[in-house]
Amino acid sequence: GCIYYTFEGKEPVTDPILILNGVGSTSSNNPVNNVCFPSVVNPFCAPTGYGLCCVSVRSETMKKYEGRDEHLDADVRTQLANWFPNYAEDIKKRWNLKKMYFIKNAQPLQLN
Repeated sequence: GCIYYTFEGKEPVTDPILILNGVGSTSSNNPVNNVCFPSVVNPFCAPTGYGLCCVSVRSETMKKYEGRDEHLDADVRTQLANWFPNYAEDIKKRWNLKKMYFIKNAQPLQLN
């Protein structure tokens, strides 16, 4: 799945990179597989003064949250706040959830 957030202000990272979940697995407590900030790569992805965050969630994790979008959003925000503690309050309270997509087989199967 894919989740998009917009926010006012600077992105938590300044390099055009894909940030991987280094925990080794995703779960209800750590649903994020990877995250990137397209607005760092291309500033035209968001209006001036705003950022765009793209979060990928593995399909088996998306299935666990089926019908519970609010819980997935909350758990993703909590995990991102832990990854980017200097932005934690903004992530939890000020980032705007734009859209959640469940895309079956969007990424190749990842073995544990």
